[in-house]
Amino acid sequence: MIRGILRVVGLTIVVILLVSVAFVGGYGSSRLMFPPPLPADGGAPADWQPSFKVFWEAWNYVHQDFYKPNINDSELVNSSIAGMVQALGDTHTAFVDAKQAAISSTSLTGSFEGIGATVEMREGRLTIVTPIKGSPAEKAGLLPNDVVLQVNDTVIQNMDVTQAVTLIRGPKGSKVKLLIQRSRVPNFTVEIVRDTIRTPFVESRMLEGTNIAYLRLNDFGATAPEEIQAALRELLAQNPTGLVFDLRNDPGGYLSVSIDVASQFLKGSQVVLVEKDKDGRSQEFRAKGNGLATNIPMVLLINGGSASASEIVAAALKDYNRASLIGTKSYGKGSVQNVHTLSDKSELRVTIAHFFSPKGNEINEVGVSPDIEVKVTEDDIANKRDPQLDRAIQFLQNGK
Repeated sequence: MIRGILRVVGLTIVVILLVSVAFVGGYGSSRLMFPPPLPADGGAPADWQPSFKVFWEAWNYVHQDFYKPNINDSELVNSSIAGMVQALGDTHTAFVDAKQAAISSTSLTGSFEGIGATVEMREGRLTIVTPIKGSPAEKAGLLPNDVVLQVNDTVIQNMDVTQAVTLIRGPKGSKVKLLIQRSRVPNFTVEIVRDTIRTPFVESRMLEGTNIAYLRLNDFGATAPEEIQAALRELLAQNPTGLVFDLRNDPGGYLSVSIDVASQFLKGSQVVLVEKDKDGRSQEFRAKGNGLATNIPMVLLINGGSASASEIVAAALKDYNRASLIGTKSYGKGSVQNVHTLSDKSELRVTIAHFFSPKGNEINEVGVSPDIEVKVTEDDIANKRDPQLDRAIQFLQNGK
């Protein structure tokens, strides 16, 4: 049966090298839809043969003339579908083959098998954003800004990020060799033994030397609402004077989770986002009420890796002046996809709507701008400085 799931598909540049790609959204789901199963012919209309005449002509000539033996028909079919949706001109309407779909679907479960590093594609170069604490990647000595040039024998420059992750991931106990480029040192190879990595979606603590609480959300995964609530209860029990909510490099996740998360900081019935479809019809999604942190002074940290569901929360908190936003402009992924699982477990993701802030501000290809812009330089990263967090602490302590 073909299953359609409405998701906010996030950023495609930030992924976790575990078993999954957090699609720049992870994936967002505000509601589930189960359309009737398609017939064996995929639901082709009676006159499909004339429409596909040229396709079948090309298909047959390829099989008749191509000089290499053993043509992979599955790859031809997948590439044909990918080309079809690419012609629509929408970045987030895409076909994902079964193997990559399996990787993506596990991104928000909190348990992965792989090396344990957050990466992004920067100008065609797969770059380590940060190794996860205690992960094989950290133990192997990988550092932020390291560039992965090669995986085993495969060069990955300008490769689709999902394909690169497919090469790097693998079962616990297996090995992978990475050719690494690092500033000011010769290229070198590391061999990493993959492992099962369990990462909570939420990190929280009281910031040392302050009475300010710190809450970080890594992904809008399925258990994030419960983790957020538990963390807030523990933090608020310590009577903090302010709260830093960190959504930097959070690629997004389930749309329903974004509403649950925003509801912890907004008053009941306040609009979290407005969704508009191709016919101009609008639907409002509202906070659920009973939020735990609706009054505490608050700063929200964002950057170019904050996408999708992260931008929903950021835009809502900004519109209501609920938090001051510090950092850099977010990614700008403001569309909703209906994700269909096809018969071979591949996925077809079709953009069906755009979402807007409560005040109707565009997010897609625009992003959410901070109230106070603070950039992080490569020198800051190399020296483990965090000027954005420092500015947030200063803001909460001084009120400006």
